[in-house]
Amino acid sequence: MTQFFNSELFDSILESKVTEITPGHGAAVKVAKTGYNLLVQNQNLMTYSTSEIFYACPRKYAIKKMQAHLGTADRLNSPTFAFGHAVGAGVAVFDQTQDLRQAIWAAFLAWDIDLMEDERKTARSAGKSFHEAIWALYVYKTFYEEETDLGSYDMVKIEGTIAIDFEDGHYYSGHIDEVLRHKLTGRYLVKENKTTGFKNVDPALYSNSNQALSYAVVVDMLGGNEYEVLYTVYSSSEQRWMQFSFVKQGFKKAEWIQDQLLTHQQQDHYSELKFFPKRGANCFSFMRRCEYYETCDISFTNAFGMNYSELPRIEGLADIHAIEHIDFPTTLSEIVQRQKEKLHEPNS
Repeated sequence: MTQFFNSELFDSILESKVTEITPGHGAAVKVAKTGYNLLVQNQNLMTYSTSEIFYACPRKYAIKKMQAHLGTADRLNSPTFAFGHAVGAGVAVFDQTQDLRQAIWAAFLAWDIDLMEDERKTARSAGKSFHEAIWALYVYKTFYEEETDLGSYDMVKIEGTIAIDFEDGHYYSGHIDEVLRHKLTGRYLVKENKTTGFKNVDPALYSNSNQALSYAVVVDMLGGNEYEVLYTVYSSSEQRWMQFSFVKQGFKKAEWIQDQLLTHQQQDHYSELKFFPKRGANCFSFMRRCEYYETCDISFTNAFGMNYSELPRIEGLADIHAIEHIDFPTTLSEIVQRQKEKLHEPNS
């Protein structure tokens, strides 16, 4: 792999213009999510990542929101995160173009730390570096050609953005790695690209993910109903790709929406009480202490000079659009109306 940096391929990539190499160069640019803190600082906006934090520990969720607003949130700029971003961007572009050169350029653009920084391989951790991210793309090319039927699909959207007005004072913003459509059947496929250090992956990690359920809203907007979610997962310790496929029915959308509405009620209640409870079971996770362990009991007014209820609020979809482009904007009323129309379609 060290010879890669002296190759003619790498030299030609560095000398190329972005617009010449990667069509739209959206996957690499969007993966940085430069406006993320501007979004998540709003008390009435939820994303997939913030919802996972909320379910794990409401106190941590509130602290993250406060820090985002004050600009004191730690930036996730480690080789682990850069590796995942780079591989994800490269895979998305390869799925669109089937061109390894363009995929490598997308990965290069998405690598947002020093190019030579890496995470050394240990007994517990697989090595992660830029050259290993490129190797993952080489392995993906073979995986794509020999183990998947992705060649039977047309690309609809890379890094599509969702924004939903739930009409209860709360909003949701999300990103989809890829949306594809089968060339013959027209059936939609939503694809998520993941990396892991595990040698083996249990499908239970992904099968009932709320993230996958939220995709039903986008498929619905595109005119589909039943859809498939495909996870392609790269094991950095094994240097191999795995795939997990799950079929989702249209009614799953209703389950996800109901869950979101109930979560909004919880958030409002916590805010009114000025009390976000902590979950002790998550004070130690991912082989380390929570970064707020032993400090999270400090009152918000003492720590941040304000209460959670004083955080800014999203007032409409236009506020989200002002921070980042929305590919799929919708409201709860529109979702319900589309579902009613489908119920009256022949063979529904």
